[in-house]
Amino acid sequence: MHHIGVTILAFSRSLFAAAVFAALAGYSYSSWGQNFSEAARSSDFKAFVQDFKDNYAFQDRPDKPWMTWDDRYAASVQKADSKEAYDTVLASVLGELHDFHAEVRSRVPNRWLPVPTFTDIWAEFRGHQAVVTAVRRGSDAERAGVQIGDCVLKVGSASLEQAIVERLTPGAQADPKARSWALLSVLTGRSEGARVLSLEGRDGKTRTVKLPVERQVDRGSGALTASTLPGDIGFIRFNNSLGEQKTVAAFDQALQQLRSTKGLILDLRDVPSGGDSSVALGIMGRFVQTMLPYQRHRIPNYGQPDVERNWIELVAPRGPFTYTAPVVLLVDHWTGSMGEGMAIGFDAMSRAIVIGTPMAHLAGAVTDFHLPKTGVDVAFATEQLFHVNGTPRQDWLPPILVTAPVTKESDSLLTRGLKELSAKNRD
Repeated sequence: MHHIGVTILAFSRSLFAAAVFAALAGYSYSSWGQNFSEAARSSDFKAFVQDFKDNYAFQDRPDKPWMTWDDRYAASVQKADSKEAYDTVLASVLGELHDFHAEVRSRVPNRWLPVPTFTDIWAEFRGHQAVVTAVRRGSDAERAGVQIGDCVLKVGSASLEQAIVERLTPGAQADPKARSWALLSVLTGRSEGARVLSLEGRDGKTRTVKLPVERQVDRGSGALTASTLPGDIGFIRFNNSLGEQKTVAAFDQALQQLRSTKGLILDLRDVPSGGDSSVALGIMGRFVQTMLPYQRHRIPNYGQPDVERNWIELVAPRGPFTYTAPVVLLVDHWTGSMGEGMAIGFDAMSRAIVIGTPMAHLAGAVTDFHLPKTGVDVAFATEQLFHVNGTPRQDWLPPILVTAPVTKESDSLLTRGLKELSAKNRD
């Protein structure tokens, strides 16, 4: 692998051990400028519920827990006489959606950590067993020896089933989608305290792993990592940086040095925190020569119950040149939100071959709502998003699905990407 000047950034184990996780674990709250009187709490809660009813993008869900939030949470709001307690009530409310794209922005003490940002183990139910299907590369789970094919038996001292039951509301216990949400949530864990998991390996032997509270993931120290692979193939990996405006300039610099390569691989397997549309558009704009559609937006109940707003978003060309060689996009469960939008966009524009596993399945575009009296910020989806072919973004799958596992020793997705580019260059 031939490294490229300043765009090459040595890997360091840096993700959450320092500033980010300190912000989660070392809570520092101030009530300055905030009002947590009972009247203020009640007023803001009513405003929040009304905002949700007016703006939530998925009002057509068969379950509609928000219709009874006012009554069911009235007593909890009355008792929640501190910021921490009030935030916790709101987190419980949004938890009923089983939607990883809905959250309280405040750092609630011992909160459930966001998926997939803090997730290092991906699992799914197969019959009555919860089976590990992916382990995040360079994560605590990988270092602890968690392996694809392991069955999860216990979380802490509780059986997995007990942990699932406690994470869900009573009415959701039999809902397969809600159970899958709860499984990922309990495996990701809370912001305080180490995770202790009991696992059964494929050899039938049971073991216990303890994962530290300070989440660490091996990652490049800058916005992206770029290199040239054998066969004159460019490679750019984004380091969870799609929300940073500086990423566009870093990408432009990398692309300038890779402009003559025979093909390019864009690795979106470490963008779990999503990002900003302006960053995604800035990147995608380097690959088109005319404006092209990349996704469809829909706002249901637009002012009236039977009115909706729909529009197609376009990518405009930008930069001093257009990269025209074949492109491959690599995605997996840690391709979240804006990363998912880039994947459907490159596919819609026929500008890249998307290769990987199912992505994070984060639904819709999120809007932040500020509660004026208490000062609490909440976020939930206010727009539905679709591939231009009509597939909801959260349901879209890469055209080339790779089932072979990615391990510390072998990267099956990268291997397939190189194979596809080699075939393209032979055509």
